[in-house]
Amino acid sequence: MFQKLVDWNKPMLKQVGKLGARYSEWVQSPVDRKLRLFESDFVEKMTVTPWYLIPIIWIPLDVLLLYKGYSDTKQYFEDTYLPPWVLFCFASGFLLWTLLEYSIHRWLFHLHPPDTSPRLITFHFLMHGLHHKVPFDESRLLIPPAPAAIVVVILYCLFYSILPLWMMHYFVAGILAGYVVYDLTHFYLHYGSPRPNTFFYHMKRYHNHHHFTEPDNGYGISCDIWDRVFRTQIYLKKLKFSLRW
Repeated sequence: MFQKLVDWNKPMLKQVGKLGARYSEWVQSPVDRKLRLFESDFVEKMTVTPWYLIPIIWIPLDVLLLYKGYSDTKQYFEDTYLPPWVLFCFASGFLLWTLLEYSIHRWLFHLHPPDTSPRLITFHFLMHGLHHKVPFDESRLLIPPAPAAIVVVILYCLFYSILPLWMMHYFVAGILAGYVVYDLTHFYLHYGSPRPNTFFYHMKRYHNHHHFTEPDNGYGISCDIWDRVFRTQIYLKKLKFSLRW
């Protein structure tokens, strides 16, 4: 019934705002198909992200940040070895990303747009609603480079203004590394086949429950630590596996 509310042969972004009060239920009714967002082929291609673009684009930038941090550290410290808190800065940035990941997913991506605002409905669908509508579309599992770059620039400028230069580079490198792990993990949880009783197997089940049974819980993708802290954890039934020889 919900699939008849829109024309799947036409760009979706012009249609979802008209759903009004029916949008929330419609977007939480997943389908196994692809969708088109924009009429323009160029703009449409900008929204499609193959998984291999993530390491190609962001890992070299992360290495550059680490190199800049190393160069700046040499100017601040006379010792030839790097101080232990260099690793602490990088690890802190990585940990901060997991909190950003949780916060953005919960308090931004899962905001419920007002039924009376077509623009906010459209914005929500563009940000995250489309992923819940077509969770099996592999080209829309990752954050496109353009909006990701905007976030990176904002974080870079923020920490540039509050941290020493050498510390800032290691810290931002940790955040960026966390983002890369998050995006590739998200893709793997949808299309990978992790072995039973492994961390990724647990997270794949966890994320599937978020999509199909508990969309208001389970906001962690790369880990569930913040779901435990903020009490939005999904409790999975224990599975028993038998080995066959």
